[in-house]
Amino acid sequence: MQRYNLPGNSIEIVIPGDYKPKQMKSAPSLPKKSPKSSPHTSPKKPLRYIASRSLFIVCGLATLGNIPVYSMISTPDATSSVLNLTEVESGSPAQVLQDLNLPAVASESFSGFAMDILPDAQQGNWKMRTLVEGDTLETALDALKLSKLAKPLLKDAAIAQELETLKPDAALLVQVVDDQLQQLIYTKGKNNAYIVSSTDNGFVGKWESDVFEIRESKIAFTVKHSIQRDGKEAGLSNSLIRQLGHVFRQDVDFKKGLKVGDKLGVIFEDYQYQGASIYTDKVLAAEYSHRETTKQRVRFTLEDGKTDYFSPNADTELKRTAFDRTPVAGGRMSSGFGMRRHPVFGFRKAHAGQDFAAPRGTPIHATADGQVKFLGRQGGYGNVVELRHINGITTLYGHMSGFKQGLGSGHSVKRGDVIGYVGSTGTSTGNHVHYEYRMNGVAQNPVSVDLPQVGIMSAKEMQQFKNHASAMIQQLTELRKVAAADAPAPKQNGG
Repeated sequence: MQRYNLPGNSIEIVIPGDYKPKQMKSAPSLPKKSPKSSPHTSPKKPLRYIASRSLFIVCGLATLGNIPVYSMISTPDATSSVLNLTEVESGSPAQVLQDLNLPAVASESFSGFAMDILPDAQQGNWKMRTLVEGDTLETALDALKLSKLAKPLLKDAAIAQELETLKPDAALLVQVVDDQLQQLIYTKGKNNAYIVSSTDNGFVGKWESDVFEIRESKIAFTVKHSIQRDGKEAGLSNSLIRQLGHVFRQDVDFKKGLKVGDKLGVIFEDYQYQGASIYTDKVLAAEYSHRETTKQRVRFTLEDGKTDYFSPNADTELKRTAFDRTPVAGGRMSSGFGMRRHPVFGFRKAHAGQDFAAPRGTPIHATADGQVKFLGRQGGYGNVVELRHINGITTLYGHMSGFKQGLGSGHSVKRGDVIGYVGSTGTSTGNHVHYEYRMNGVAQNPVSVDLPQVGIMSAKEMQQFKNHASAMIQQLTELRKVAAADAPAPKQNGG
């Protein structure tokens, strides 16, 4: 064994004792000459020369596999650990083995906390319910036709406590996979949500603020084939396509009226979970363009709780007729306004209103906002309700079988409120309601008279709507550029 010291490292080379280098033939002996002494020759030079040549020979033999080599390399830092090199087999790369300080049990983590892996949000189907006053988990799941899923979920006391009181207008989303509840999300805001997940050991619930979000998403496209095909390719759900048809029902028939080249843009409510869209709900604003004509609609909820889609650009479209034309839903007009032969007395007489036949007990609605002027029995009209409205207009409803319970003279009513029920009291030959529309006491034809218009919104509501619509219109304008870029290239004729 020989040891050689090199700068910065010490290398120890071990050669087995049974190794015998091959003998080389000796060259013819020559007369020895005394070396010339030189003042610049170092006495250690022959030793370094032999060591370097021996090292090259040993490394070459080790590479060829003639001898096994074991080596130990110590780093220049005396405090550093020693790395052991494994025995190198012929043709194999050297490997350095080092122990890593790993935890005994691996675990998934999210937001810095250890937790169970969330189930895949893309499996099965998601359903959603917007909660109403008095909703419980049982009634909400029953409305989604998932009532059988409530019982196993509520076995967990902690989950049952969290979901005991549900807030109106909050959202409940449920993921069902193979008829089994996979996940449930209860959210009262844009991000914070109580998430219940199915595990091998039952259900686990936890409040989260990082994996769920309600956002406003936008899609724009140009019609090339049909709204169903092009809308789906653009990313719209069937529900959103149906809603668009309702939003623009007064402007175009989406089934027959859309033309190739028409452009659509929509902003909608998008429920995102684990970075993916799991449910799309309300259309918040939309735009439809046909050639040079553009129609825009913005969703807005009035103070009375009614929600509709309004045009933000035309004040005339922010008005509506103050009256409905008929007081019953689904009634059939059985007698018109004007001269007619009286069905009971047989002589000709002016008919001051219109008759609408309907089954006995059918609800009768006020055709406009007003105040009860008279309620009671009135000759041949039988049971009557008379309402006072704006601009000197009154309406009369006759032949009722009964009045709405609690309704009395002087009470205020809203358009569409039930005031009584269809009957055949007074001079009548069958169940119907006699409806009169009078202006300053003079009867008018309810079907053809020009109805007054009223503002849809109060001054306060109008200002709120304008502020909200302004932001939506800016986004719709940007979407129009996207739809234009999606338009098909014009056909080229000739060469």
